[in-house]
Amino acid sequence: MRLLLTNDDGIDSPGLRALAMELHDNGHEIHVIAPEVQRSSIGSARTYDKPLRLVHRELGYPIDGVYAIDGTPADAVFIGVKMFQPDVVVSGVNLGENVGLESLFISGTIGAAIQASLMGLPGIAVSMVVPQDKKFINSGVPIEYFKLASSIASTIMGVIEAKGWFSGIDILSINAPDPVKWKGEVVVTDILSRRLFKEELVKSVDPRGSPIFWRWGHEFDELDPGSDAYWLYRRDSVVVSPISFDKGKIIDITALRNALSKIGKIISS
Repeated sequence: MRLLLTNDDGIDSPGLRALAMELHDNGHEIHVIAPEVQRSSIGSARTYDKPLRLVHRELGYPIDGVYAIDGTPADAVFIGVKMFQPDVVVSGVNLGENVGLESLFISGTIGAAIQASLMGLPGIAVSMVVPQDKKFINSGVPIEYFKLASSIASTIMGVIEAKGWFSGIDILSINAPDPVKWKGEVVVTDILSRRLFKEELVKSVDPRGSPIFWRWGHEFDELDPGSDAYWLYRRDSVVVSPISFDKGKIIDITALRNALSKIGKIISS
């Protein structure tokens, strides 16, 4: 299959490199367009106030079509779809999980998958738990760490190639735990947690004495039962969440679970 890859962590992300190599090694035609710098938490934002520029990059990928863009993940998808006519758009692997309802509106990783859906293509967002001090940083996490998330994405791509895209679904959001903690369980749930973080306003002062503010929060002790966050944080499961933006569509969750039922065993073996 012809795949367009992007992310919101930037072109130098080890998660993106791991995903590109895994999908390439499994026989897919890979094209990569990703932001030239970190663009996390930018959602589906688009650039209309300036022209967009692509720069060809040599990153050691076993592919030629690797480009950095001075725009957003959604911009990367728009240009990539026009340039390469992919069958599927895959965004990730994100350095940090993207669970809960608010991730739909905040995550640039998911925003890229949404842009693909708006253009009539399947979109897959792939995210992975990383140590707290490694989020938003493209160094310090070895490429091997992302093998679990990349393998899950590649295996799901094999299901799509064999059976087609999943009925009633606009995008898939995949979240993988710390690979050391994973016990082989893959859960499919369309319940996105509404209670995730207790966000607070943290006030401080800069060196010149002017007030500055941070938005930050801590995870709630109790998570919505059966939600994506519950399965990821409490059970250390790989979580696959089907998402539809059309209320008229019915997601056949049972069919999706059946289609993906053997993934955990395949990856674990």
